[in-house]
Amino acid sequence: MFRLALLFFATAALAEDWPQFMFNAAHSGNAAQIDLDVDKLGLQGAVAMTDGIYTSPVVAGGKVYVVDGSGCAACFDAATLKELWRFQSKGGKQNVNNVSSPAIAGKYLHFGTTAGVYHVLDRETGAVVKEIDCGEPIFSTPVVAKERVYVATLGAQVLALTFEGEQQWKWDFVKEVVGFDGNRWSGESWAAFCEKRMLATLKPGTKPTSSDGRVNWKDHFVCSRDICLIKGNIVVIPAGGRTLFLEDTGAAPKLKATGEIPEWSGKEYPATFGQSADDDGNVYVQWHRRDNAGRVDIMRIEGDTLKTGDIVPGTDTNIRMDGLLSFSPVAIRGSDVFRVKPESGRGLIRHDLSTKESKPLSGAGAIAPPVLTKRHAIFGDLNGKLHFAPLDGGKTREHVLSDAPITAPAAVADGIVFVGSEDGRLYRLNPVLKAELVRKAPNSIPTIRSPLTSKLADAQYDWYTNYGNFAGQNSNNQDLKPPLRMRWARRLEGTVKHLPVCGGGRLYTHTAEGQIIAVEQDTGRLLWRRWWPDVYLSFTSPLYIDGKLLIPQAGMKKSFVRCLDAATGNMLWEAPFTGSPSWSRQFPPVVAGKIAIYASGSGDYAPQGSEKPYTFGGEPVKPADGSEVMSFIYSNDNPYYPKNHHPRVWAWDLETGKVVWEKDFYDQGRGGNDCGICILDGKLYYSVFFGYDADQRARRGLPVKNNGLTCCIDPKTGNILWQTNDYYVTAKCTLSARDGKLYIGGFNRAQQGTDDRFVWCLDANTGKLVWKSDAVTSALNVVSVGERFMFSNALRGKGNIFDRETGKVTFSILTNYACCRFTMSEPYVLGANMDMIDLSQEGKLVSTGPAIDSRECLGAVVSNGRIFYTSQASGFVVSQTYGPESKDLPPAWEVREAK
Repeated sequence: MFRLALLFFATAALAEDWPQFMFNAAHSGNAAQIDLDVDKLGLQGAVAMTDGIYTSPVVAGGKVYVVDGSGCAACFDAATLKELWRFQSKGGKQNVNNVSSPAIAGKYLHFGTTAGVYHVLDRETGAVVKEIDCGEPIFSTPVVAKERVYVATLGAQVLALTFEGEQQWKWDFVKEVVGFDGNRWSGESWAAFCEKRMLATLKPGTKPTSSDGRVNWKDHFVCSRDICLIKGNIVVIPAGGRTLFLEDTGAAPKLKATGEIPEWSGKEYPATFGQSADDDGNVYVQWHRRDNAGRVDIMRIEGDTLKTGDIVPGTDTNIRMDGLLSFSPVAIRGSDVFRVKPESGRGLIRHDLSTKESKPLSGAGAIAPPVLTKRHAIFGDLNGKLHFAPLDGGKTREHVLSDAPITAPAAVADGIVFVGSEDGRLYRLNPVLKAELVRKAPNSIPTIRSPLTSKLADAQYDWYTNYGNFAGQNSNNQDLKPPLRMRWARRLEGTVKHLPVCGGGRLYTHTAEGQIIAVEQDTGRLLWRRWWPDVYLSFTSPLYIDGKLLIPQAGMKKSFVRCLDAATGNMLWEAPFTGSPSWSRQFPPVVAGKIAIYASGSGDYAPQGSEKPYTFGGEPVKPADGSEVMSFIYSNDNPYYPKNHHPRVWAWDLETGKVVWEKDFYDQGRGGNDCGICILDGKLYYSVFFGYDADQRARRGLPVKNNGLTCCIDPKTGNILWQTNDYYVTAKCTLSARDGKLYIGGFNRAQQGTDDRFVWCLDANTGKLVWKSDAVTSALNVVSVGERFMFSNALRGKGNIFDRETGKVTFSILTNYACCRFTMSEPYVLGANMDMIDLSQEGKLVSTGPAIDSRECLGAVVSNGRIFYTSQASGFVVSQTYGPESKDLPPAWEVREAK
């Protein structure tokens, strides 16, 4: 029977096609005419590509087409999965992370690559019909109209092509709207542009500052997500946080409208994480502005008027609401909108526009967009399962395909389902009498194919933890100098508040929603991705140590420090902890010998606190039982804690995860979340803030004696060597140490009745005060202590450079960033959008941009002779090279011969 069934599928002519990403040019995902009998589906085949698959397959004429991460395109017989042809696009080892799904246009297959080449292939033979060198990466999938194909580059250039690939017109958002005519990927070009703009607006006699002349959110331009098509000839483009409606008038394009998201949780241009449209031309924009704040807005063109302001009910998220953000386009059918999230219990949700009700259909966390057949929503999840969720809310069927995530949508034709996996295989599910599991070859994708060759590739040059090293110095010296040059760029389907870390030739990122992602440092190629459920706004950094990766992952249900094999992502052990790793505490564990140490607090949490002091903003929410709880993302200003809050420190055996010792400083005060740890000369230092308002604590019956604590601990035993209640971090800051000294800063005043903030320097051996700095606005994140310079940043204010012998402020620079997480690679400090400020020239801005981020919360790191930058808001990661070495390390889109 099984052989007869296979023969039937091998000989039957396929009547249905799935021609492009999410089925049609609108990317609605709505294939209502396809009716699947999911009860009969079984896994019946898989074929291996050369790299992970991050694109959607397409099906036409009984053949299935797929493009993998390395830009390899292949055609298979849809019934048998027999390979018919294979084509490798240009770019060599740097042609990686391809997310531009192929599209069928008549007799041709269209797709773009991160190497910057757009391809038109003959569908029957795989022969090249046309290659277009776009000069920059292509992340967006092509969309196909009746007679034309449209494609957008990462730099927001839009091309209209014939099916054969002949260009009909070209339109450039950066030139036409932003007004920039230089090299959009060059910091030098942007610096010159911004300086000219600054001088044109600077008042006579006014001296420019370091905050002048830099790129900002209005210069944001990248098109890193997929375009779509409405009304047959209007291309909808997500570029730089705006939604552009570009009409094809035939011989030329016309910018019909520019859609902007209204002011809500900020006013800067947000990032588009997903865009799709329905059959009536309504465009659905899943956006993110900052800190989990986003929703799905609806835009529509009526004549020459753009209508905005409508939202999909139940899609709004922020740091005070119970729910995480989505990172994918939605699927739409009628008044129903289907949306996936990387959130346990809320993986697939149906939002009804008519009733304004939302209903979870599946609890599996996902970032792969759903597609809709007549009776089912189909989507892959972050644990390698393919789900078939009945639209009427019945029982979901699932198929385990792999242990690697599925991150792109499926395709369906004549009852056969095709889907790619990040394990590098294209899977096929057939309606058969008996399912036969596929034998899987070992997955070689996590193997580094392009190792670092820099003279600084050695482990001693790793930026292996959020603050650079265990002393929290937040500084290194790797001969950084201009000019800066782009090396690679990739998408990120998550939000972050910490810096990336490096080790073993890999770059590691932890998203606030629980994904841990490893990529090659040299090319950015994705090596592995893992996701754990119930992680909730965990703004914490990984730590790389001796082939292991340690990462605190917190949630309101449970929190664990997890130890992974850094090369594969396989979990070695996990250990529970308690507390909210909010934005004030980005640090991972520190390691002394074979002991891993971490600090936080215990207490009861909810998305929103029960009393005003416990909330970050908005109205308090009282639990049904009347208990008091603290907002998971708590207030920065004088943080208050519930009565049952304990400051805690844990130490685990690095090899086994078993507890070696544990400390609870409950007798000293309430708190623990706003704290810091570091190691210097084999000793552990811990500092914690309990809040400055002693009167408020007295009214609530809490201890009033201490506002904070700093102590020195033997990391092997947990024994206290010295402690003081006179000096302590004051929120939003960790400890740093160098040359026998501790440096302590923070956001708040230290004592009630004062307004000034200070940096304290303590003797690391005794805890005695060495000096108190001049008064500062604040000292955020960490006091950076390099070989030459000592720097701290203030929220929306000055960055200060201190004399390390006296604490005197030697000079200040008006950085005027939001909460930017600066790093120092002497003599430069690195800010948002790759801003590079020279401290040896009293804060001169020497490079800025390109503006890939609309928010200013993260700076860049220098590791192993490379620069790495992760956008906080825009779902984007880039790497740059610098100095003379950059001449030999160009980006893939500037190279046309494989290297």
